[in-house]
Amino acid sequence: MTTPLPLYPTDELVAVAWLATVPGLSLAMVGTALPPDVDPDGSPAAWLRTGYVTVSVAGGNPDPLLPVQRPVMQVDCWAVVPGSNKPPWNMAAAIAQTIVRATWDRYRIPRPLPISVGGVTYPTAVVQGAYVATTFRRLYDDQADYARLQGDLALSWMTANDRLD
Repeated sequence: MTTPLPLYPTDELVAVAWLATVPGLSLAMVGTALPPDVDPDGSPAAWLRTGYVTVSVAGGNPDPLLPVQRPVMQVDCWAVVPGSNKPPWNMAAAIAQTIVRATWDRYRIPRPLPISVGGVTYPTAVVQGAYVATTFRRLYDDQADYARLQGDLALSWMTANDRLD
């Protein structure tokens, strides 16, 4: 019988948790994949009213000597107006600028981030720093007429109370 591996936060889990605490965003507005635009009951999904943010790892590297992660995250800000063929660029841009401004907030960046996904609780992570590594830019040619802005967010984070035994 093998011993289960310990659970540690991942770059994507930490990025989602940090973005969800940005004023104006919430956990319902951030994830690793864009949710369906229709709920199971056939009604429009809630994210259509608020916009949505997806994250994925684009690069970066952990510190070679300390237990500090330094990923660069691809961040996509999505917005749509159902039934319209005109992407709501201003709504997507407002989400992107909210993220940019959050990286300048030096008082609230280093904060503990409790992470729980699918009933599994991970150790608390602490983002020590965040900055926008590339300016948000429009991505065109979306068949569904979604407005999508993409940029890169660099994070520096560690697991709280981490011990290397």
